[in-house]
Order: sequence, then structure tokens, then C-alpha cells
Amino acid sequence: MKNLLRTIATGLAVLVITACGGGGGGGGGSALVAPPPDDAPITSSNAREIAGEVFESLRDSASFGDFGSAGLIGSSGGGSLTLSKAASHAATKAGVVQAEAAGALIGVAFGPERTDCAVSGSVTVSGDIQNPEMLSAGDTVSLRFDECDEGDGQVVNGNLGMVVDTLEGDLAGGFFALGVTLDFQVFRIVESGETTLVNGGFSMLVDSTDYPVTVASLSSPYLSVTDGSDTVTLSNYSTSVTVDESSQPPAYTLTASGRIDIPSQGGSVNYTTRAPFAGFGDADPDSGALFIRGADGASITLTVLSNTQVQLEMDYDGNSTIDETVIVTWVELDA
Repeated sequence: MKNLLRTIATGLAVLVITACGGGGGGGGGSALVAPPPDDAPITSSNAREIAGEVFESLRDSASFGDFGSAGLIGSSGGGSLTLSKAASHAATKAGVVQAEAAGALIGVAFGPERTDCAVSGSVTVSGDIQNPEMLSAGDTVSLRFDECDEGDGQVVNGNLGMVVDTLEGDLAGGFFALGVTLDFQVFRIVESGETTLVNGGFSMLVDSTDYPVTVASLSSPYLSVTDGSDTVTLSNYSTSVTVDESSQPPAYTLTASGRIDIPSQGGSVNYTTRAPFAGFGDADPDSGALFIRGADGASITLTVLSNTQVQLEMDYDGNSTIDETVIVTWVELDA
């Protein structure tokens, strides 16, 4: 549990894509709330791609590969969002997370104070913390990155703000409930020539008071992530991830709902889990069901058959009758 502050920034994610969450510490987010576009049509030619886009967004937004002290939830690997890694570095640079050996929870200098990054650029930190020895509800931290290059392959620009909404329990001991709201304004990460741009925000509540069971809930009215030429926007979303580290590998469950705009598909779809996604360690879920609705009542029901196969049932005309059923592997769905 020592890296949970870092996880809060990482779990952004966000992300993730960009991220989704339920019951978090308030309904945070940026004022950049765009009206949801028209519903996307669901057809035999795009149903599999829509299902894959929605599930991948849920997985990224829950930051499966970065959440939890064991870091073993879901399958991140090389597919985890650049945002997750950049947010983790951001928290460390700002002093929000110090080296474990230092033993201090907070080491932020508020001024604002500008610090040069290792290679080039700078990060400016400011805020208001009631007690320099610990976080408290109402504390705020603001970070402004200006072409910040720490030699880790990423260049970061933009603004990231954090407000502590709630804090109960023992943060140092690892048994606590911590709620934060994060806000991104034109937050850009460039890595290996690829650019990720984030706008919006979300609230997150991490509850480890019943450790080894930890629950992370996220929610937001708006979060937009542009990765290269592709933009995905989540609105009115919520996601809850539960991790039980009493087993090895840890067991996880995920529930989610919201609306996602997929420009490549010509609009948005609504989604909700009808049965929690569940699995172990870094494997894909072995159970769970997701319902996706698009234009004119057309829908996709994604049902997990195993940690290798998924069933897709499509109703293309919205008459509540299944028009096509296909079984695909998780690899095919993610392609």
C-alpha cells in the first residue's frame, strides 16, 4: 500500500482511458463539459470494433495494470496509457510522493516554486496544505509542466490540479479511505513521437480500510483523451474496481457505466455492466457482462465465456431480438 498516493495520480487515467468510476469522492471534473454527440449506429461491420473500444476504455480508465500494491490487476503491459506513467512521474516530481526511504508523506514547497527538470523544461508547484506532515481534506496541489523532460522518454506540458476531498484512517499505515479530485487542462505527454492530450477530470476514492480488500471508485462528468489522431471522450461515467490481495494472484472485479464518444464510429454509445467483470492477476476477466446501446435502440451484449473468449450478441434494429451472435477471443476483441 506504500504507493497508493502514486496510484491516485496513475489511476487517472484515467484514464483511460481514460477512466470511469462510481461513487468516488464527489463528482469532480473540469468545466470543459461538451454536450454528448448523437448516438452511433451499430451495424454488422462495426459492432466488434465498438465492443472492443468500449471495453478497452473501461480497462484503461480503471488503470488495471497500475492499481493496487501488487500492481497485478488486469493486463496492462505495453498497452497501459502513457498518461498513467506520466501522472505517476508528475506526482513524484511535485513531491506529492517521496522516496519510500525518506519516510515522509508530503514534501511539497508552495510558493509557487519552479524546479528545472533533469534534461530540460520545468515544473511549477503551488498549493495549500494544512499540515506538511500529512494530507488533510481540503488540501490542494497544482502542477504546471513546461516542456518537462526528466530523461524518462517523456516530455510533459500542461496543468494538473488535485484537491483532497476526504481522508479517514491511517495513511502511513496503509489502512485509509482517501478521496481526491483531479483536473487536467491541456495536459500533453509526448513519448516516442506519439502525443497524448488530456482534458477534463474525475474524482477518485481509494478505500483500503478492509485491506487486503481495496476498493477504488472513480466518477466524472467529462474526460477527453486524444492519443495520436484518435480521441475518446467519456461523460457521466463511473467505475468501481475491487482488489482482493488475499489470493495470489490477486482477484479483481470491475463495474462501470457511462457514455463514450467514439468519433471513428460516428457518435456515442451508452454502456453499463450487467454482471461485474472478474478475474485474477494480469489475466483478462473470466466472467462478466456488458450492455452497449447505440442509435435507434441497437445494442451489443458482451458476455465473458472465459479468460480467453467473449460472446457478442447484436440487436441491429432495436427490436430486442438477437440478430447475430459471434464468439471471439480477447486478443481478437482488442485488435
